[in-house]
Amino acid sequence: MRPPECMELLELGEAASLEEIKGAYRRLAQRIHPDKHGGDESARRRFIEISNAYRTMVRLARALEQGKQVGLCWECREFGEVGIGLDGHARCPRCTFRPRGGRLLPLPVLVVVKCVGTFVLLAIAVYLLLAALSTGRQAYATAAFITGLLGLVLLAHTCFTVVYCLHPRERRLQRAATRRQAG
Repeated sequence: MRPPECMELLELGEAASLEEIKGAYRRLAQRIHPDKHGGDESARRRFIEISNAYRTMVRLARALEQGKQVGLCWECREFGEVGIGLDGHARCPRCTFRPRGGRLLPLPVLVVVKCVGTFVLLAIAVYLLLAALSTGRQAYATAAFITGLLGLVLLAHTCFTVVYCLHPRERRLQRAATRRQAG
């Protein structure tokens, strides 16, 4: 539910403080409570809508007081506290930690293998570099350089695939745009 809808349900103006939001909720809750209407179904639905609007507005007001960002989540389209992801899209905490409805972890096996491979290559490079420094042999230094370079290339590849991977929705939009341009 978006703030303008919440403000309208709570019968508030364009701007309201946290105290005004609480007062409006109390006033409406006393007037519309289902118990006062004999358990009427429409009164119950209206009370639930007002309660949801109240919770949304209180959550937003508290987030703003704490200096947090609020906005529309790019994935679930809910309005609330958001953070900007690596791809530049605003996401709510739920979508940040459960991307596209799935778990954040465990990572795909290939990504884990690439990460472990990167650490192994860099550890070998450090070992060879220490061996080159202690023995003074050029072959160890060359091997350390090549192994370190391979580790950094693997790290860069992993970072680019993780950071620049596209959300399925973005992929569909890009394909549609390409088809429109071609056709």
